[in-house]
Amino acid sequence: MPLTIVRNDITKMEVDAIVNSTNEQLKVGGYGVDASIHYAAGPELADALRKIGYCPTGSCVATDSFGISNCRFIIHAVGPIHQEGLSGQDAFQARNTEYQQLKNCYRAIFALAKEKGCESIALPLISAGANQVDKYNAYSFATSEARAFLRSLDDDEEMMIYLVLYGSETLGISRMLNDEVRQYISEADVKEHRQKMQSVYDGSSAPINYSTSLQRPTGPRRRPEPRSPLKEEREYAVSSSLPLSAPLPCASIAPSSSYEDQDLSFAEMCEWWCREKKISKHTFYTRSNISRAAFWNLKNKPEQAPRKTTVLACAIGLKLDIDQTEDLLKRAGLVLSPYYALDKTVEYFIIKKRYNIDEINAVLYDNDLLLLGSSAK
Repeated sequence: MPLTIVRNDITKMEVDAIVNSTNEQLKVGGYGVDASIHYAAGPELADALRKIGYCPTGSCVATDSFGISNCRFIIHAVGPIHQEGLSGQDAFQARNTEYQQLKNCYRAIFALAKEKGCESIALPLISAGANQVDKYNAYSFATSEARAFLRSLDDDEEMMIYLVLYGSETLGISRMLNDEVRQYISEADVKEHRQKMQSVYDGSSAPINYSTSLQRPTGPRRRPEPRSPLKEEREYAVSSSLPLSAPLPCASIAPSSSYEDQDLSFAEMCEWWCREKKISKHTFYTRSNISRAAFWNLKNKPEQAPRKTTVLACAIGLKLDIDQTEDLLKRAGLVLSPYYALDKTVEYFIIKKRYNIDEINAVLYDNDLLLLGSSAK
């Protein structure tokens, strides 16, 4: 049940429904998403909205897609307008009202999409354009409400959600957060260089003990033995008929034993961690930003190696520490590299114990890096 960010023209998205950010009178205005959707759909769209006439802030209505052949519906959502020039209690109340209306708007969008039987939906950041709502706040509300909606779906329901940004548009993530991540990557590069220099000059491969709050644990670590080729043939499937809300059944290996002792593949190890942490499959999929079908393929087609972004997404969803993450990567034939910004960015969030995958993906997106979880179209 993934949610992903894409850079595209929303009218080109091949989904069941696209979302238009509009006004209460449902009239086209400006040169943004609203205008591009009307241009692509044709004059029939304006006629249909004229018949509807009105939609209050925080709500939405649906129409046919008319001239946009790659989707079935257009959902027209009315987000709040940010009020400038207020101060004190007035500003506080206006902001709370604005945020509540924005949350209501996203809830209405997802509810209407479900009512229409949609399995995929593409939406912009509501009110983040001409309505001047802070873009990162709009993103935070969009992702939090999307996750809440995905968690509410029944076991046999799924929906793919795309947050569509146009051109060079960014999410406007916190400058402080972005700077913290970049500083961590920079400091890590310096440490790596010094460590290599020490190894060259004194012949020692032991790591230098740097005093930092982000220092990774050192010392001997046990590694699992190489897997037997026959291991891949072993039946280790959890019945697909089990409800997503049910915890994974216990395996013959006691969950309380050390994770490093487990002779399991990547997908099997994810299930072991679910049992160990008492996480349902539904929660695991949502936290990891992957679909049930994607994980099924990883488990039942072990010859297809998972992408590093998928493995890291699973580590985030399972809330693993850095050593456990490296163990999970190794089981997929991968490593956490000090030479890639994506790896160091995710490492930063893991060491900081910040496991919100949407926050991580916002940083990755604004720095032109691959996102975690299921890949976008």
